[in-house]
Amino acid sequence: MATCANCGRELQPAWKYCITCGTRTAVPLAGAMPSAVGGDGDDDTRRVNVLAVLAVILGCLLSPFAALFGHIAVWQIKMTGERGLIAAWIAVVLGYIWLVTAAVLVIAFLTTNA
Repeated sequence: MATCANCGRELQPAWKYCITCGTRTAVPLAGAMPSAVGGDGDDDTRRVNVLAVLAVILGCLLSPFAALFGHIAVWQIKMTGERGLIAAWIAVVLGYIWLVTAAVLVIAFLTTNA
């Protein structure tokens, strides 16, 4: 059985990381084929959707456009299989919060200054 190069603990064949020290193991997964790129085939190799990241940034900048960009990012992620679905939905929620806030402020301004 393989041992961790950092702490010396015995490693199980399915472990990607040592459960004692957290060091990434060199133990190949059972049935895993080696990749020419060096990845182990998990979801970390997929790209992050750029529009989802932009939508979250817009949501943090108090922009209601985050909802629009977030919805487009969700659609793109479902079509392409990219990462970033949670970020896109967070941006959608933030965008709607800012949209409702802006609408309430405009209505309040118009009713008090009319």
